[in-house]
Amino acid sequence: MAGDTIVQKIDTHLMELFEGWNIYTTAFVIVIATLLLFPLFLWHQPDTHPLLLARQASVSPVRQPGESAVYRSPETPDGYPLRTGLGVKEPGAPKWSSGKNGDLRDVWRQTTRGALDDAGEPTGKTGSILTVLGKERIIEHRLEEVSREINIIGQYIRQHNGQRVAIYLPNSIEFLTTVFATAFYGITPILIPYRQSVEDLVHTLKITKPDFLMSAAGGLPLTEVVRFYGGLKQVVWVVEEGSRHMDWNEVPEGIGGQAGVGVWHEIVEEKKATVGSTIPDNAENETLKNLITIWHGRKDDVGEVVEFTQKNLVAAIAGIISSLPPNQRLNPSDLLLPVESLAMVYPLALTFAALYSGASVVLNSATSQKSDLDLATRSVSPTIIVASAEIAAKSVNKTRSEMTMGWHKLVHWFETRALTVSGRMPVASIFTAIFDYVRPALGEQPGKLRLLFVPERANSDCPVLDPADLSDLRAFTGARVVYALTAARVAGAVTQTSIYDYRAEDARKGKHGHFGVPLSCVEVKVIDTSSHKTTDEGDPMGEVGVWNFSQLRN
Repeated sequence: MAGDTIVQKIDTHLMELFEGWNIYTTAFVIVIATLLLFPLFLWHQPDTHPLLLARQASVSPVRQPGESAVYRSPETPDGYPLRTGLGVKEPGAPKWSSGKNGDLRDVWRQTTRGALDDAGEPTGKTGSILTVLGKERIIEHRLEEVSREINIIGQYIRQHNGQRVAIYLPNSIEFLTTVFATAFYGITPILIPYRQSVEDLVHTLKITKPDFLMSAAGGLPLTEVVRFYGGLKQVVWVVEEGSRHMDWNEVPEGIGGQAGVGVWHEIVEEKKATVGSTIPDNAENETLKNLITIWHGRKDDVGEVVEFTQKNLVAAIAGIISSLPPNQRLNPSDLLLPVESLAMVYPLALTFAALYSGASVVLNSATSQKSDLDLATRSVSPTIIVASAEIAAKSVNKTRSEMTMGWHKLVHWFETRALTVSGRMPVASIFTAIFDYVRPALGEQPGKLRLLFVPERANSDCPVLDPADLSDLRAFTGARVVYALTAARVAGAVTQTSIYDYRAEDARKGKHGHFGVPLSCVEVKVIDTSSHKTTDEGDPMGEVGVWNFSQLRN
């Protein structure tokens, strides 16, 4: 029969195949199977549709003479109001009510109440505020005790007739407590970047005119500061635990009765039993104080004094929160580590956004432009980090210099291809495990980091991160990167990249990476200058102008 003949032939071929089977045949079959099954089991769709990356901003249909069209976030396109605030609702308010813009007091209230679900209902999940001391010790601060210290410090400043408080501290719980205390007790906070020279500090004090100073014990020569600036009524030392056995209340010689001296932990301990943790209610028609920051563009600059209203701040916080896709937003399972100084408004606004969203925040006093990502995270495992462009560039260059093996470059090529060609974050595999030991050891549990915010300061000597740098930063850290453009008079950011934007085309050295779209609280346009004009042909050219929700130029 013909059927029997076909079966006999197949049987004969199979017998010949297995009789001649050897190690080379096995290897050949494995290679063929891998090529066939790899796309089936390991293929992933891009994280976002490529067309969404092609044109991200919403552009107004017309432009005025001497200007470009107006660029906005797709959340608030042209013709719609810009985002103005947090939409704060009091407990028990109807679901359909829009809520109020809020201010920094509402940020702390929401922190103590806990995160909200998608329907706006409280979940009861509250975040934590942690402090890292050294390599191993981590202190968790109870929110109730932080509220008590807010009351104690706010009342202490008022009792000493303080109106303007200079905060000259590293990232710490005392820094955040003082900022919130000034909001609740109607005091103007002045955020001064830590570790300045005496000359720069005195210059800053003279132009901002504070009457109260919060400083780390031993962080400044008080006699010299008071000698050149006589406007201080009171100085409060924040003393580390290891130095609290010393007498810090002693007034240094030479300042006489010009300024009193207090110690933070002694003030808190003295009032702890009599001051409660219930924070003050908002008074009607109360005028809120502005927050003052010092913008340092270049190393030799003395600093520009910039004031932000409470409306500016909450609009920036809301814009940062809404800029992330719903499934990637800050939530109670997140732990934020600001490696950048909180005296800069962008990391401060991002920290407020994390607290408002119920996330936890970890504070490390060793933060400066010389910091290193792997050193800053050696005792904790953050899921979100905000680090300056200087720190990010340092991390990228350090990791590149350690990629000496051929395996490293091969795996890095596969990861870069997944990002730029496939449009997705690389998946964990045995190949990436081989490469892991030369990556920055970010946290006690590497791999938890999911978002890395990198602000670049406009008109500064910040290093330029080109598309290749940003792509490598994603591959090295395993986190999605948000590259933000910040400016002196803009709370939050002017623009920032989409977390799904992995493009690295035109990666010439020195060419800026994509800055993405404006936040939903601002609009951006390009204004003509004497040497650059916007025409109907070609890309807009000129000076970038930024407006907030009240249409006031920043």
